[in-house]
Amino acid sequence: MDEKQAIIVKMLELQHLFGEQTDGTAQMIVLKIKQAIDKLASKRTQGMNIGPQVRSIGYFIRDEMREHHYQLTAEQQTVLLDMEGQALDIERNFQHGLALSGINLF
Repeated sequence: MDEKQAIIVKMLELQHLFGEQTDGTAQMIVLKIKQAIDKLASKRTQGMNIGPQVRSIGYFIRDEMREHHYQLTAEQQTVLLDMEGQALDIERNFQHGLALSGINLF
């Protein structure tokens, strides 16, 4: 399984965890995760573009938690942190690969 597929698996796991809850906040989070999965599943989303997609979910979830005084379960928090960590690893590997190839991003 490649790195992008592993992140999608984590997203699906997180979607399932929130999908078990019936409140409006959880359902908004499920929708946001579905949208991100669709974008990541696109063949055009590669390397450096994966991290921002994953981070946007993390930011959205945390904002919703603060706004609605909502607490993540330990399992939700673990999956979210794992997913964000995997995305960061992909970004680092991609940046390292570009540095080795001599490509300058800026």
